[in-house]
Formats: sequence, structure tokens, C-alpha cells
Amino acid sequence: MEFKDNLRYLRHANKMSQDELAEKLGYKSFTTVQKWEDGSSFPRVSTLDKIAKIFDIDVDHLLNLNIRSTQVAVPILGEVKAGYDMYANEDIYGYEYCNNSEYGPGEYFYLKVKGDSMIDLRIGEGDIVYVHKQDYLDDKDIGVFLLDNNEVTIKKILYGDNKLTLKAANPAYPDRSFAPDEVRILGKVLHNKVLF
Repeated sequence: MEFKDNLRYLRHANKMSQDELAEKLGYKSFTTVQKWEDGSSFPRVSTLDKIAKIFDIDVDHLLNLNIRSTQVAVPILGEVKAGYDMYANEDIYGYEYCNNSEYGPGEYFYLKVKGDSMIDLRIGEGDIVYVHKQDYLDDKDIGVFLLDNNEVTIKKILYGDNKLTLKAANPAYPDRSFAPDEVRILGKVLHNKVLF
């Protein structure tokens, strides 16, 4: 049975303390969660259902599947501004896990977001965006762009006659239009995660 290891993994992956999980489950102390994770105790069936709902996982998977083995570690490569005037920085800040189903051919990476220009699409300060590295996008895709060889930004792309426009998801930020050779597409944003 994989329960104790899965519980610890899911709690860490969701940046949740033992105290926080205990509180969500209606316990006054973290000691019950601690006992589950060290294998000296096991939750009731009704509590297993609650744990599965908290982590959005099937009870059967929680009990019997090695969840970590179904995950892929993806590097977090520096920061990108949801705004403008942020310089490219490809230092690896750490790793975040994604499901195998979200990981296919090609190269993937996360970037940490600074700024609020994409807030209306729920991409905000401190989030990380999951990016498939590619040099093309369809109209209205959200992408990561390199401008002037040193400025990196996240925006929605709109194609027009001999130009492309980078559009924010916050009315406080104006659209910016460029000739195609003035912008380098670094990748397509597939989704974002909130880091706690």
C-alpha cells in the first residue's frame, strides 16, 4: 500500500503543512496526520474520501498507485514578467512536478511570474507558468516572448498585416505591436500554478 508515501508527497506538492491538512480535515492537531505519514496509524474510510477530495485524486490511486512515479520533474527557469521591462534569466530556480499526461515530445519548463498584466486570465505575481518550448503560436495563444534580445514577457499574441500584437489581460497595460522579426517566440503557455 502506497498511502503514507502518497499523502506526504501530495501534501508537499501542494505546499501544505501537516497542521493545514489536519485543520481541513477537522482535527485540532497535526499529530494524526504525522501518524498517517509515519505508518503508525491509518485513517477511516470517510476520512480517506475527504483526503482524496482535498487533493483531487481517486481513493484507489491514493491507496495503491505510486503517485510520484507518474510525475515528471520540470525545471523552473528564472522569472518572466507579466508586464514589460524584465530581462531574461535562465538560472534554474528549482523543479516543479507535472503529470505524465501533461508531458509529451519536446521540451517543457516553468517560469516564475512577476507583475500583474495577465491577471484577468488568472496569471498573477508569484505564479509559475508551464511552457512548451516552441517558436510558433496560433492567433490568440498565450506565449512567452523575447523582445530586443533581453526583455521577456507573457502575453496573448494577435496576428495582423505584417505585424504581431502582444496583448495584456489587464486594461492598465497597452497593447504593443511589432514587426515579426522584432519578437522571438520562446514557447506556449499551457497553464499556470499558484505557489504558496
